Amino acid sequence: MPLIPGKTPTREDWLDALLSANGSPQALLGEDGRVLVANPAFAALIGHAPGRVEGLTLAEAGLPAETAEGIDGLRRRVMATGTPASTTGLLTGFPATLALTPVMDADGRTGAVALLAGAGAGAGADAGAAALAEARAEAAQARADAERARTAKGKFLSAASHDLRQPFQAMHLFHHLLSGRLIDPASIELANKLEQAILGGEALLRALLEVSALEAGLVTAKPQTFPVDELFAKMLEEFGPEAEAKGLRLNIHPFDARITSDPALMERLLRPIMANALRYTLKGGVLLAARRRGEFLRIEVWDTGVGIDPSNHAVIFEDFQQLGNPGRDRKQGLGLGLAIVRRLGQVLGHPVTVRSRLGKGSVFAVEVPLAGNDGDRSGDDSGDSEPEPAAGQSSFAAATPMETGTVLVIEDDAVQLEGIGLLLRGWGYAVIPARGIDEACAGLEGGAAAPDLVLSDLRLSGPETGIDAIQAVRARCGRRVPGVIVTGDTDPDRLRSVDRSGFPLVHKPCDPTALRRLLSRSLMAGRAGSLPSVRRPDAVCQR
Repeated sequence: MPLIPGKTPTREDWLDALLSANGSPQALLGEDGRVLVANPAFAALIGHAPGRVEGLTLAEAGLPAETAEGIDGLRRRVMATGTPASTTGLLTGFPATLALTPVMDADGRTGAVALLAGAGAGAGADAGAAALAEARAEAAQARADAERARTAKGKFLSAASHDLRQPFQAMHLFHHLLSGRLIDPASIELANKLEQAILGGEALLRALLEVSALEAGLVTAKPQTFPVDELFAKMLEEFGPEAEAKGLRLNIHPFDARITSDPALMERLLRPIMANALRYTLKGGVLLAARRRGEFLRIEVWDTGVGIDPSNHAVIFEDFQQLGNPGRDRKQGLGLGLAIVRRLGQVLGHPVTVRSRLGKGSVFAVEVPLAGNDGDRSGDDSGDSEPEPAAGQSSFAAATPMETGTVLVIEDDAVQLEGIGLLLRGWGYAVIPARGIDEACAGLEGGAAAPDLVLSDLRLSGPETGIDAIQAVRARCGRRVPGVIVTGDTDPDRLRSVDRSGFPLVHKPCDPTALRRLLSRSLMAGRAGSLPSVRRPDAVCQR
């Protein structure tokens, strides 16, 4: 197989090239006896051009009926028993030795049969073919075992991610409720220490689960085309309040261009970079910008923070590495953020680089493919000019009065349902609790007041999801009731489904203040007749 010029070969490309270069005829036969794939030597053996034999049975490929039936009989036996089989000198038109080996799928079932025809004859050739067949069988079994282990690990991590976040979310909710009722300074101090412990444990759990999923190969990128400003707007919305609280200026330089990447994974990659920029910047600010580099867009995060010595630029991407924190103070993070960034960059195929000097700030950059030639040409800049994130008020919008109304809360966990209900009632909301779609719809049909907003967990009992729940409520009410999804799930496919739905997403355990702000904003948008959408950030600095 010729490799494509200018394209980095994948492992599958190399395996295909190896198969093509092998002079021994080889093919893979499916459950129906058709050729799934064959190398040029096999195609030539039966008189076909490479690629023309695939999809045909051996009889359709022109082999004598007796020979085709003999090979197919061996194939059926291997499929049924899961053990290799071979024959020597019995099939007209084929080399002396023919070996068939089972190929197992992830469930340990024989899904195909590998066929190897040897050109030699005699005991030596027979022994070589048998040894090769045995080696191929062992390799196939090892691959199947690895895939089963990977599948089992995936199920475990998915369950752990969801189930372990549930009690953390309950702790957050009840801690928030308890803190609001404390007056004694000593009790308030204890509550603050409890909050620190909850936040520390939750942060460590989240980071370890994410690293484990990336290491296990459970996270795969599903690229699509989307405006880079959608990504910038989400970063502004998430980190604006933190910048404002620290008296830093968070500047966003919009860029009218579309990129090709996985939007959910790109958010996860940028989030630790933004968090670190704000954590290690004491004065000045942080700038999120982009500039064109040929067919790529270079997304950059500049800060005026403490900076990093050049000798440590590679070290910071290793696990549990934190410069300037020898005491492992968890208030300064866990040392896994940039390790996650490195792994996500590998999954996405986006190079991540850093430039920094001690006392001069840092620039982290991610290079992402552009989707076409449209874009803001003002971003074409090959220079490395310094940013100007001056100290002062953040570009985040000023706080607005909180809206209230009736919220239908759908959550299949009883403790979560009670905690969220208490929290919302404390904020002045009327609450309709429900454990699932049927209960929610039954309440509406029974005369319950129509909700102003639906707050639903993503993963409900059975096949139901929060997306299904909100859509069912909309169908019952006959209008587009605003909806918000809450989840402790980190499965990329589930997160993508929420992104496609357009519903705002809150990750468990969530900050009650941030949740309250999102609910208020969603209610305001619903009453104004326009449901929430990602907004393009305003240009607040020029370079």
